[in-house]
Amino acid sequence: MAGLTYAKAIPWSSKQLFPIWRAAWAQLSYALRAFWLLVVGACLIGALVMGFQVGSEDFIFGVTNWTFAIGPIGAGLLLVAAALRRKETGTAAWTLIGVGVAAWGVGELIWIYYSWFLDVDVPYPGLADVFYVAAYPVIFIGILMLPHMQVRKWERARLTLDALAGTMALSAIVWTFYLKDAIYLDSEAGILENVINLAYPVGDLILLVALMILATRRSQLQFDGRLLLVSAGMLVTALADMAYVFQVEADTYFEGGRLDAAWLLGYGLFAIAALMVAGPTVLREQADRPGRIWPMVAPYSAIAVLFALTMGELGEQATILQVATAVVGLIVIARQGVAIKETRDVVEKQRNDLVASISHELRTPLTAMSGFTDILDFDPDLPRDDRVEMISIVNAQTKHLSRIVGDLVEVARDKLGTTKLTYSTIPASELIDSAVGMLTNGASMAQISAHVEPGLTVLGDVDRLRQVLVNYLTNAGRYGNGVVEVRAYRAGGETTIEVHDNGPGIPKKYEVTIWDRFERGPHTYLSAVQGSGLGLSIARQLVVAHDGHTGHKVSERLGGACFWLTVPAARSEFEATPPGRVVSSEPSRG
Repeated sequence: MAGLTYAKAIPWSSKQLFPIWRAAWAQLSYALRAFWLLVVGACLIGALVMGFQVGSEDFIFGVTNWTFAIGPIGAGLLLVAAALRRKETGTAAWTLIGVGVAAWGVGELIWIYYSWFLDVDVPYPGLADVFYVAAYPVIFIGILMLPHMQVRKWERARLTLDALAGTMALSAIVWTFYLKDAIYLDSEAGILENVINLAYPVGDLILLVALMILATRRSQLQFDGRLLLVSAGMLVTALADMAYVFQVEADTYFEGGRLDAAWLLGYGLFAIAALMVAGPTVLREQADRPGRIWPMVAPYSAIAVLFALTMGELGEQATILQVATAVVGLIVIARQGVAIKETRDVVEKQRNDLVASISHELRTPLTAMSGFTDILDFDPDLPRDDRVEMISIVNAQTKHLSRIVGDLVEVARDKLGTTKLTYSTIPASELIDSAVGMLTNGASMAQISAHVEPGLTVLGDVDRLRQVLVNYLTNAGRYGNGVVEVRAYRAGGETTIEVHDNGPGIPKKYEVTIWDRFERGPHTYLSAVQGSGLGLSIARQLVVAHDGHTGHKVSERLGGACFWLTVPAARSEFEATPPGRVVSSEPSRG
């Protein structure tokens, strides 16, 4: 089967259909072209002769034997030959599919050998049955190995559950109308005979499950002609197998009948698919949209059919419990669709809110930098001390802005719990004063007072703890009524810092959720109130990274909100942690 060469993948276009066929034909040697024409011609002629019962009984019988001797084995060999010369992903998959089809062909040759050449009954179970049955799992494994797109973890889980739901419904339908009558286990028969009796109908179910997998998975080859032809071949073969069982039960099957024409049609589809396997890969670019209709419709349409068949089977005998169970099942499916739409809307709104209000985290340092640089630019004759102070502030705000941008990225990746902290000992009053000095706009206009226990020190990363306090002070100034009080004291081996305001406070329903990312509590739908909902989430993770705790309570001093944090207090027996220490901790609610 030599004569195949590799062709590069090309994008899909309906206008390129015939050029693709010509390109595939060009990859075949003259010998393979002749062999392909022989196989496809045999399948077509056999299907026409048997389907329309053309000619005498002996003529039809002879055509049946010759076409079944050529069709399936030829289609399998063509698929294998085409697959082995491929230089891209999917070679092993197409090889296994070809081997499976060829196994059917070997079974047909053994059958013809006994029935035609030896003129005896084909032994059952026999070697022909072994090849017939072996083809099903081999083809199924080949289908599973076909290339597919990488998807996210939860998307993969959802697609798997969808496929399982559809498979279970399909299995129930097939069992009710096919398997329960097709499976015949004889206690007096041998183990091999009972295994073969079970394997045939189960093999057909395997083919249907493979079709369900092809319908639900994501792939650039999803609408490729090869997959469509192979899917059609599997469907025709499975349906013909099922019809065979019913005809045998009704004693209406005869060799060379229309049912045999269906099998040959399936083999012909496999042979045509082999030509496309030999040709260039046809990629169909798919838009990466969050929810596609077909993968959801395919499995759940089987569930809908199962529901209809179940109710039709029960008829008037259906009890209230059975009807209610079925209706609830449909409501659950509908509810799932509504939940998907609702979740999508929530995510979209959070994204829009983030884009519209991200200035909450960036405006404070940008305003300070802009204001001081304007002053420096407007008055070049400023005293040197003033210039140095302003440049120092701009430099600090630049670092603060850079840190915020980095935190936004880390919050998105959930990595703030493993932040590198440079530990040092700092007086609590100095930490609070530096945080107050970084406030701008409305927060800086508030009346801020500080009550710090004398000699109180803090052990931690100064920049990070200042960032937390700036966030708490900014919120107090923005949402309070102009009065802010900061208290710092020692409690046991920890330093506690509280930020009180005289505002309306945090409603009870938001006390937990305000610590979530992008959550703005009662201000979620107020576009006039700036904020991204990231500040408290970042603050909590930074405090936890210090082996500390933070939270919210009602202010007993000013009546508004009180945000507090506790971190280890610096003591004389403590040794400052070397710079670069990494504290890994997961944030907890509380």
